[in-house]
Amino acid sequence: MYCLNPHCSKPQNPENSVFCQHCGQRARLGDRYIAYQPLSQGGSSRTFLGLDLQKIVSPRCIIKQFFNAGNEEAFRQQAARLSELGQHPQIPDLYAYFEREQQFLVQEFVVGRSLLQQLQEEGTFDEAQIRDVLAQVLSLLDFLHQHQVIHRDIKPANLIQRRSSSSPSGTGQNPPLIALVDFGAMKYATESSLAQTGTLIGSAEYAAPEQLLGKATFASDLYSLGVTCLHLLTGLRPFDLFDSVAGVWRWQSVVVGVSQDLIAILERLTALDLSDRYSKASDVLHDLGLPRPKPSPPAPMASIPRQRWECVTTIATTTEVNTLAATPDGRLFLSGDNDGLVKLWDCERGEELWSLTGHEHIITSVAVSPDGRFIVSGSLDYTVNLWDLKTAKLLMTLFGHQDGVTRVAITPDSKTLVSSSRDKTIRLWNLQTGQLRGCLVGHQSSVEAIALDDHGQLLASGDAGGAVKIWHLGTQELLRTLSGHAAKVSAVALTADAQTVISGSWDMALKLRDANAGGVKHNLTGHRLPITAIALSPDGQTVATASHDHTLRIWDLHSGQCLSTLEGHTAGVEAVVFLPHRGLVSGGRDRSIRLWRRVEHQD
Repeated sequence: MYCLNPHCSKPQNPENSVFCQHCGQRARLGDRYIAYQPLSQGGSSRTFLGLDLQKIVSPRCIIKQFFNAGNEEAFRQQAARLSELGQHPQIPDLYAYFEREQQFLVQEFVVGRSLLQQLQEEGTFDEAQIRDVLAQVLSLLDFLHQHQVIHRDIKPANLIQRRSSSSPSGTGQNPPLIALVDFGAMKYATESSLAQTGTLIGSAEYAAPEQLLGKATFASDLYSLGVTCLHLLTGLRPFDLFDSVAGVWRWQSVVVGVSQDLIAILERLTALDLSDRYSKASDVLHDLGLPRPKPSPPAPMASIPRQRWECVTTIATTTEVNTLAATPDGRLFLSGDNDGLVKLWDCERGEELWSLTGHEHIITSVAVSPDGRFIVSGSLDYTVNLWDLKTAKLLMTLFGHQDGVTRVAITPDSKTLVSSSRDKTIRLWNLQTGQLRGCLVGHQSSVEAIALDDHGQLLASGDAGGAVKIWHLGTQELLRTLSGHAAKVSAVALTADAQTVISGSWDMALKLRDANAGGVKHNLTGHRLPITAIALSPDGQTVATASHDHTLRIWDLHSGQCLSTLEGHTAGVEAVVFLPHRGLVSGGRDRSIRLWRRVEHQD
């Protein structure tokens, strides 16, 4: 195992190390990924062969470490973009990203050999091989450029012949698929960014003249591909092929058996002047006699029937309801209100069983321990109260937050209580003793929402500034920050497998994102006013949202389709929770609690 501290003088460690034995830095990323072998290093980054400790099959991965943790927002956007681009078969998947003193990307390890290795092992490429390289890489560049991405480091070492399971040796009727790796230099090509002069990034031998001046364009990638082909055809490095005095390429005399058509294409690809060079990958494909790649049609989506829900019980309350929680069996539920009261209700009869006093301000959040023994409540009075569910006895009051408590949650093992606050912190408490276990610091504004995964390993939190953060509870480490909301994040949820984080905001958007890589899976709109609460169904197939627009919506998690809109509240809805086997319950500013049942379709 290799220590990721760039200043560590003895980075080699035993594989099972949690901390570096020399410098003491945490050795694992997210308690999951370790660097195993250094592969390369540049001025601003280095690359490692890594291992995923949670995988038995194909555990290898690539870890890219960036030394200068500059623009955090730009790094997060790059990670989200890589996550989305990784759906293409010629681009490695992005598994995760991490933010520490340095920034890290963890990507798929592409099994195969690079075109540079093939050149070194088998000799120069012939015309048929060059045409295959052009066809595959141009199709990929067309995809990237359509997504406004400039790779900026096209070269033989970054083009990998992906070894397929059906053709382990890379032989067969169809040539192996060529994957493009090392997106550390990629640039998002907006109109403003193309007009700006940047820094020299990429490999100088293959870089276009304008890229050397910090002005990379889409045509710069085409130039680098052309130079790559010259290297593969001749076996000579680009610096040896270019006559710097005359300012021309000298390669045609080195090769034989290349058609005039291909020569003309390569000459135009490697033209020094942008006005003489191809500007679009599709134009090169046309001259090669190949069709422009067509966008892949979206996968056919199974028709999902809309759901019908009806309100079966309406309970009038004396004040506004801010929060709800259900017991594990779904027979009882809790409410917290503006009067500082926590109330216990019977689901079937809609009757109030208990009213718990002990807070001096508005109740913002309630939770029930998964073992069914405890009730926890948080309030704007800065405190968290712990109650016995059976006796309604107040067991303890937890002090420590310096501002109002916004949310409370309990880990699946019923051992740890988590609370968030307007003081910008998240506190971890021993549920049995009330002892503080840790304090998570990193939010720049009030923490408005928290959620745990089903294993109690990951915590998602959302703040008033629109950020969503992912934490590892065991190590209390901030793994990554997801941005994208334009207003306060008021609700978050994590799917059972912890692969998707769901966030609702005052910008009225519901975002479903990859919890590890940040890529957007769905960006759902429909609510006309801020989203206030999120609830995942017990089967993990749907999510319910509440909004100030007086409605609830039920969404299909996989397709993003809105399955139903529940109307009936006469003011903003503040809370929603599913009741196992009994529907769902909502409450809000109209001083009511409503119980809803799904109406099964009848033939």
